[in-house]
Amino acid sequence: MPTSPNVVSSPKRKILVVDDNRPAAMSLTWAMETQGYDVMTCFDGPSAVSMADDFLPQVILLDIGMPVMDGLEVCRRIRADPLLHGTAVYAQTGWGDAEMRKQTREAGFDQHITKPINLDALLLLIESVERIPH
Repeated sequence: MPTSPNVVSSPKRKILVVDDNRPAAMSLTWAMETQGYDVMTCFDGPSAVSMADDFLPQVILLDIGMPVMDGLEVCRRIRADPLLHGTAVYAQTGWGDAEMRKQTREAGFDQHITKPINLDALLLLIESVERIPH
């Protein structure tokens, strides 16, 4: 994947990719790793909550439409966790209608990104995240 000439990646920034679509999750993970980020990946909501607590990422790229525990509930749990205060949580979803955007905002997401993801725009968002001590 091409990199934006205007983006300088930060190798210490930690990102958690969460998507039940394994090929999509692995593709996004690979894209983030090629930018020098420290990336962990999981494929369901309960694992995302647990992994976020252990990994303490600065950014979570979170799919909405997952079985068992959807991304909205995952985000609510992350927002309730004091260890993850300041973590940026970005919805990554195929649903871009006004109602879904309202739901992601109410759940506590910082951004709503509609798939397919524009990698250059995503990298700019990630680099704009304030560093939080973890």
